[in-house]
Amino acid sequence: MTTGCFACAAENFNFLSSSGQPLMIPGVVFGCAYDTRKISFGRLEQFKVAGILGLGYAPISFPLQQSYQTGKVFSMCLTRQREIQTYLRFGKDVPTPPGGLRVTKLVLFKDIPYYYVNLLGISVHGQQLLIDPNVFAVRNQGTSGGCVMDNGSSFTFLIRPAFNAVVQFLEMYFMRFPRVFKGGRPLGPPFELCYKWMTPLPPLPTLTFHFENADLVINPEDLFIKLNAAQQGNYLLCLAFIADDARTILGSVHQSNYLFIYDLNQNLLKFAPEDCSKNS
Repeated sequence: MTTGCFACAAENFNFLSSSGQPLMIPGVVFGCAYDTRKISFGRLEQFKVAGILGLGYAPISFPLQQSYQTGKVFSMCLTRQREIQTYLRFGKDVPTPPGGLRVTKLVLFKDIPYYYVNLLGISVHGQQLLIDPNVFAVRNQGTSGGCVMDNGSSFTFLIRPAFNAVVQFLEMYFMRFPRVFKGGRPLGPPFELCYKWMTPLPPLPTLTFHFENADLVINPEDLFIKLNAAQQGNYLLCLAFIADDARTILGSVHQSNYLFIYDLNQNLLKFAPEDCSKNS
C-alpha cells in the first residue's frame, strides 16, 4: 500500500543516447509522493523502490509523452541475475536481433492500462494441454480474464483451470522418476506444486505459451525454482506459477532472457530469445 499525497510534477530527465552521449529531456511529467511506505506489488513481496516509471499507453506514460523521441517504441531484456545491469531502450536505440522476431498482437483497452496478448493454449514437454481457449479470453472490456504482460509481478499468475491442467500433467510427468517425491511447502511465495528429490535431478520439461501467431518457450531453469522448505534444512523444487481466479499474468521471471519490443504504433509485441546479460 502507499500513504501520503500524490501529485504530478515536471522535471528534466537525463538519459544516455544511442551514441553514448548524455541526453536531457526537459519538462517530463511524472508522479511523486512526499510520504510513501510499504509499496506492495501484488500478493507476493514488498520491495524498496526509488520510483516507478510508467510504460503504459495512457497519455501521461513516458513512451507517449515523449513520442517524438521514442517513436512509441521501447524494448526491455531482463535477466534473473540482479547484479547484471540491463537497459530499457527507446526509439532508434531498440535493437533488431539477427535471428528475427516473433510477433503477436497487443490488445489494448482505453480505460485499462494493461498490455494484453491473445493466449490460445499451453504446451508442456511438447504436448499441448486440453484447455478450453475461452479460459484465456478477455472479459468485461479488460477488467477480468485475458493474459497480461507484467514486469511488476515477479512470478506468473495462471488462471485456475489452466493452472490445474499444467499441474495435472506435471504430476504424471514426475511419477516416472522414483527419486522425486511430491510434497512440502516453501518459505515465501505460495507455490502449490513442489517436490523433494534425491540427486541427480531428472530432466525437467519446458513449457510453451501459444500466443496468437507466436510461441513463448519457458525453459526449465525459469519454469521451476529451488526454495527453502518450511522445514528447516530442506530444499524444494517448485513450479514457479501461482493460481489465480481472475486472469493470467506473465511475470518478469518468465520473461527473462527474451528481448521484448513494445510497438505502440502498430499495437504489436515483438520478441526473441536473447542473452540479456549482454545488455541488449
